[in-house]
Amino acid sequence: MTMIHKISLCIVIVSYGDRAALLYKVLKSLNYDNSNRIVVVNNGAAWSLKKELTSAYGNWVDIVELGNNTGSSQGFAAGIKRAIELGAEYICLLDDDNCPKINTFEKLLNAFIEAVHVVPRDKLSVLAFRPEHQADVAMGVPLKRINPHPNSFQWFHIADIPYKIWRRTPWGKPRLYGTLPTIVPLEMAPYSGLLFHRDLIKANGLPNPDFILYADDIDFTHRIIERGGKILLVTDAIIEDLESSWNVKSHYSNSFVGLLKGDGDFRAYYTMRNTSYFFSRKIKTNNFVFHINLYIYLIILFIYAIKLRKLHRFRLIKKAIDEGLSGHLGLNERFPL
Repeated sequence: MTMIHKISLCIVIVSYGDRAALLYKVLKSLNYDNSNRIVVVNNGAAWSLKKELTSAYGNWVDIVELGNNTGSSQGFAAGIKRAIELGAEYICLLDDDNCPKINTFEKLLNAFIEAVHVVPRDKLSVLAFRPEHQADVAMGVPLKRINPHPNSFQWFHIADIPYKIWRRTPWGKPRLYGTLPTIVPLEMAPYSGLLFHRDLIKANGLPNPDFILYADDIDFTHRIIERGGKILLVTDAIIEDLESSWNVKSHYSNSFVGLLKGDGDFRAYYTMRNTSYFFSRKIKTNNFVFHINLYIYLIILFIYAIKLRKLHRFRLIKKAIDEGLSGHLGLNERFPL
């Protein structure tokens, strides 16, 4: 097996706000894997991050100071650039609440080295498994339904409605028979647990700063697929999330409810604006079918908004969608970070 200490691996973590306790837990977990170097990006932390981490960890942790919260796209871009400057051959991205299990990085690297025999390393990435975020995989949903259909809007496609109804019945509820497949091919992925070779950045570029936050990760990773590459989810390389995301599906009856009830108007705005932009430019192949899915999605969302008395959130989401479809990205002064 490939040993990590023989490979130049750098782990990039972006932290913000008052999240010192979470970050310390993550750094403690990383000691188990003997990663060569850690880069922590101070993306507007509300505590003396550099002073405290330098005192606690010395040169093992390299700090990149951004001064204020610039969003995930610029935060991870700055961390990736610093990792390359430090000479990293392999780079793995984490949020400041992602705790890898023992041997997670070794399993990711082994999967990468196995796959690189058939996929060039500048077109390959591997991803750790987060059961809460890859819930469909964990539940045994058929692999053909893991990635979005062409012309989907927000992962919604009218052709999926019969299956979505069926899976909510006692007979159609997803069940995992046997064990999870070791490798699951994806068409897009989050930053959390994403490992790649430095050559990928030369060919793929850095995250697009115009996204600010949300969907910058799926845009960054989908570029790999557009270039004929592969994103491989490694299901036995596990990351534990110390904190749930604002609208994670497992906390709500469905994604519509999560979007309407999840905390933070700015999160709903940037999520919907950016994903609308992404889906309209990267997933759409037929304008008519795409807009059918968009309109049905909005009708369902509107019905839930009336039921939940969340029409103010619906109006915000509708505006965000319109802006995304029109190509408006960048920081919106109405929704500072």
